[in-house]
Amino acid sequence: MKQNSMYTIIIKNITVVDGSGNLPYLSDVAIQGDQVAKIAQNITTQAEKIIDGTGKHLLPGFIDIQNHSDSYWQIFDNPTFESLITQGFTTIITGNCGASLAPLLSQDSLLSIQKWHSLDATNINWQSFSEYVEELSRSRFACNIGTLVGYSTLRRGVVGDQIRRLEKEETRMLEHVLQQSLEAGAFGLSSGLSYAHEIIISELELFGLAKIVAKNNALLSIHMRSEGGEVIEALDEALDIARTTEVNLKISHLKIRNSVNWPKFPELVEQLDTAFHRGVHVHFDIYPYDTMWQTLYSYLPKWAVEGGRTTMLRHLADPVQKNKILISLNNSDIHFPSMIVASTANKLNFVGKTISQIAKNLETSSEQAVIHIIENGGSEVMVFEQNLNPAHVKELMMHPLSFIATDGGGFGLDTANQLVHPRCFGTATKYLRSALDLGIPIEQNIKKLTSGPAKKIGLQRRGEIKIDTFADLVVADLDKVKDQATYQNPYQFSLGISHVLVNGKLVVENGQVTKQLPGYVLRKK
Repeated sequence: MKQNSMYTIIIKNITVVDGSGNLPYLSDVAIQGDQVAKIAQNITTQAEKIIDGTGKHLLPGFIDIQNHSDSYWQIFDNPTFESLITQGFTTIITGNCGASLAPLLSQDSLLSIQKWHSLDATNINWQSFSEYVEELSRSRFACNIGTLVGYSTLRRGVVGDQIRRLEKEETRMLEHVLQQSLEAGAFGLSSGLSYAHEIIISELELFGLAKIVAKNNALLSIHMRSEGGEVIEALDEALDIARTTEVNLKISHLKIRNSVNWPKFPELVEQLDTAFHRGVHVHFDIYPYDTMWQTLYSYLPKWAVEGGRTTMLRHLADPVQKNKILISLNNSDIHFPSMIVASTANKLNFVGKTISQIAKNLETSSEQAVIHIIENGGSEVMVFEQNLNPAHVKELMMHPLSFIATDGGGFGLDTANQLVHPRCFGTATKYLRSALDLGIPIEQNIKKLTSGPAKKIGLQRRGEIKIDTFADLVVADLDKVKDQATYQNPYQFSLGISHVLVNGKLVVENGQVTKQLPGYVLRKK
C-alpha cells in the first residue's frame, strides 16, 4: 500500500495477536483508509486519531461463520448489529440452516424463514441471488456480510409445501440456480436437515448439489438430521457426503441433545477425528452455552411436522391426530416443564414464562400446554431448553476442528417484546473468558474466531493482521473480557472490548457504539 504523510488511525503500544497462531508481539499498527498500512514499533508519522493500546491486545475482527441476522430480518431492521460488534464480530456469514433470503424461485421460497420471523409486511424487490446481493450493496451495515444459499429456500421455491421427491427437471433447475448463485458470490450451500421441509430429503439428492459446491470450491454447511438419538447416524451421513464428493464441509452448531444421548459423545468425537485424518475436509462450529434456542414445533414427532406449518396445524385440529401427538410428547425424554418461552406470535403473552407456569395457569399438563402454545402461536414460538452437557460443550469448544459462532443475530437494546439467546450478545467474550481461564494460549484461542473461519469460508484479506489486510480490528483488555447477557436479561453488552474497527472505521469507541455503518457486502472470489 502506498504510504501517505498522515495515517487515518494509529494504535500505539499494543500487543498484537495477528490471528495466524504466531506468538503475540508488542507494536504500533497504522491504518490508512480501510486497510492496515504499517506494523512497526514506535511509528512517528502523524494520524487523524491515536488510540493508546497500552496494556491491551489487538486482535483481528471476529468472523461469525454461523449467523442468522438475515432470517431474523435484522439486516433490515437493525443494521447496526450492536450485539455482535460489541463482542468483537466484524464479519458475519448468513444463509444458514437451509434458509436464505435468495434466490427466490416463487412466493413460497421465503417460507423457510417464517419459524424465525413473520413475513407480514415484508418488502421484497429481488429474485435472483445476484439481485439480492445488489440490493444489500445499496444498504449500509456495521458488519461485513456474506451469505450462503439455503437449500430449503431453493427447494420450497419449486415444491412449495409439498412433501415429495424432486422430478429430474426440477433437480436440474435447482442445480442450475445454485451454480448461478455461486458465480454471483454465494459462499456455499446450507441445509437444515432436521426441519420440516428437509427431513425427507435423501442423501442422494444432496450428493448432486454437494458436487456443484465442491466444483466451485465453496462451503457445504449442514445442520444435521438429528442431534439426539440418531446423532451418530446423522454425522455419518454428513461425513459420507463430504467423503464422496470431496466437498468442504462444516457441521452447524454441533451438539448432543438430552442426557439419555450423552454417552454417544466419545463415539461422535472419534468419528470426526477419524474422518479428518482420512482426508475429509470437515470442521464444525459451536456456541459456548448448554442451553438451546429452538422452535417449539420442532419437538413434535417428525410425522406431525412433515409438510410444514399448514399440515402441522391440520394435524392439531384433528382430535385423533392431536391425541397421537400428545402421546408422543408424554413418552419423550424431553423435560418440557423447565423450558422458557423466548418469543411467540403477537397474540400470546407467554414470553419469559416456563412451560410449567403456563401449564399451571391453563390447569393442564406441560405436554398439553406445549400443544396449546403451538396451536395459537404456530411456527413462530421459540423456547430455551437446557439440554446439553456443559463438559461436552467445553471439550468441543477447545477441539482443533471447531470454530466459535453465535448461531444468533445482531440485535439492539430495543427488542423488548422477545427474549433472544444470550449467545447473540456474549458468544465471543464468553468463549474467550473460558479459554483464558483454562490457560490456553491467546494465539490459539483467537484462530477459532478469526483466520480459522476465514480460511474455511474463503474470505480473503480478513482474519489476520498483516499489511494490506482490511482493517477489521478489535482492541481488548483480556483481564476484563467477559459476557454479561443472561437468559432473563440478554440485552447486555460484553465487557472488555474497548474499540472495534470495521474496514478502518470505528464502530465501537471507548466501549460505546458509534452507529457508523462501514461494513461491506462480501462476494466469494
